[in-house]
Amino acid sequence: MTKKDLMKRIADAVGPLEATRLVLEAYNYEILSNRMSRMETEPTGIRRTDKKDLLLLALERVAEVVALG
Repeated sequence: MTKKDLMKRIADAVGPLEATRLVLEAYNYEILSNRMSRMETEPTGIRRTDKKDLLLLALERVAEVVALG
């Protein structure tokens, strides 16, 4: 499922403004979570890791919660 499809599903369930707010909060959480885990596990120096699509992760997280209600 694409990002656009997920956002449409969320917006249909809660409305476009609430969908934007929920996804933005989830996206901020994904960014913080990603950065914190890197700071805790990586030794000094920068190591290249696989780049995660944080927006997709946020959309999936919100879509799962919206599907429950």
